Amino acid sequence: MKPATREILRHPIRTLRVVRNFVRTVADPTRSDIQQGINRIIRDTLRETKPDDAARPERASPGLAALWAERYDPTLERERLEVLPDGTLGREYARFIRSNGIDPLGNLVDWGTPQSFAEYALLRAYKLHDVMHVVLGCDATVMGEVRIVSFSLGQGRGDRPRGPAAALSVLFLHLTLVDPARLREAVALSAEWLELGRRARSHTEVRLEEYLDRPVAEARAAVLGGDADRIAA
Repeated sequence: MKPATREILRHPIRTLRVVRNFVRTVADPTRSDIQQGINRIIRDTLRETKPDDAARPERASPGLAALWAERYDPTLERERLEVLPDGTLGREYARFIRSNGIDPLGNLVDWGTPQSFAEYALLRAYKLHDVMHVVLGCDATVMGEVRIVSFSLGQGRGDRPRGPAAALSVLFLHLTLVDPARLREAVALSAEWLELGRRARSHTEVRLEEYLDRPVAEARAAVLGGDADRIAA
């Protein structure tokens, strides 16, 4: 019996939830119930990570390893951020999640404090996803998600992170079914932003929480360096 068949027979309710959420995501990837999908990807990634593989990202990302060593994880308190001046990263992040009715991805992860570097790296990537929407000037539309998801995939440094790869596949499928005229544009955007992500500093290594009371442009420069001018303000 194939592994996929065993999974369906052993966990029929979970399988139905996966299918339901997948269909909802394809119908509208910016408004779907993604909590179950996020936590499933995280659990599968952690379960399938071998000890040698777990050590490799820590060696490849010393900046993130340093943050993990000090358990760096400042909170993002929307109420405090909303009183910051317009144009600051914190104020624009608070405006972004409020105006789009967004539950920040990091808040949807259903386990608590990370107990390992691998858990920390995954949680930090999800926590900063919506912050990076603002840093990179990506709106909450499907094409905006194509940009930021492709950027995140490029940040994998040769790996193929499950979350961004799955999200990009769903976005392309959505466009194929709902708006095929824009699919070619999306593919071109994806290639451009994938390369941008490869060239950029790993955003999870950047102490973006310390840029919350500073202009968005400063945070953008910290991540993109010389490519910052390519992003519209």
